[in-house]
Amino acid sequence: MEFRQVIYFLEISNSGTFQKAATRLRLTQPALSKQIFLLEKELGVTLLERGGRSVRLTHEGERFYQYSIRMKELWEEIQNGFSKENELKGNFSISAGGTVSAWILPQILKKILKKREGLSLSVREGDASETKDAVLKGEVDLGILTGPIAEPSLNVLDFLSDKIYPVAAKDHPIFLKKKIRIEDLKRQSFVFFHPGSALRKAVEKKIKTFTKEFGPNIAMELRSVESVIKSLEAGLGIGFLSEYSINSKLRKIKFEDWNVERKFYLCYRKKSGPGLALLAEEILKSAEQWNSEKENLSHKHRKGG
Repeated sequence: MEFRQVIYFLEISNSGTFQKAATRLRLTQPALSKQIFLLEKELGVTLLERGGRSVRLTHEGERFYQYSIRMKELWEEIQNGFSKENELKGNFSISAGGTVSAWILPQILKKILKKREGLSLSVREGDASETKDAVLKGEVDLGILTGPIAEPSLNVLDFLSDKIYPVAAKDHPIFLKKKIRIEDLKRQSFVFFHPGSALRKAVEKKIKTFTKEFGPNIAMELRSVESVIKSLEAGLGIGFLSEYSINSKLRKIKFEDWNVERKFYLCYRKKSGPGLALLAEEILKSAEQWNSEKENLSHKHRKGG
């Protein structure tokens, strides 16, 4: 058995299909299938059930998956143990929600990868529960979650703060009113994120402080930030977005004392090697620099400079 076969098996298990795994691993599908065939032949068991477009772990595959996670962790620990103290290299995976994955991480990781030639990073988008589970199970190395987080097995570090605003297309009828109240919103249609979204939970919690009887008319429930934005741009309703994802086609709705903030946190397992702690530190440093540059640019625009 070769260690690369273990990595291939994990990637197929997490991707759900040979095709997706082959693309991420930069292999051809036949080459990937051959390696898994050789692995199964050596072990004398079938690890994956092939059927339709997706694959499923067999009972033996579930057992081998747990062994594979431990082997991957041990290999990373060995690599980190023989690396120089200030050297950050290797393959790491990150899970985060749609806003962070689309509007925050690309800018931050671009800076890091430019400086670290031996570093490889992959990002998986998932809602709060999916990200938390992925970190706890060892499916990803690092997760970005909204707080509060009470998990004794995780290291939790402050990442960034975020503000959530009600928004609509610039020509939405709601903006014809001189003063917008919560009662005005009750009569509108809404474009919401799906119930598992951390952003939606924060919004619903805030709405309850305004009124106990607010049952929003939900026209759409969507998973991706991009889908929500496109629907709002098309005038299909009012929605709630992070300040990081509001574009020039949308306008903030200002009413009463609306103020919703949330904090993002970096999380990783306490039993992880020093390389992951170094990566977390690098991400925090780059995030602080990126946020500072963003605020300076915004300040210049407000001054007309």
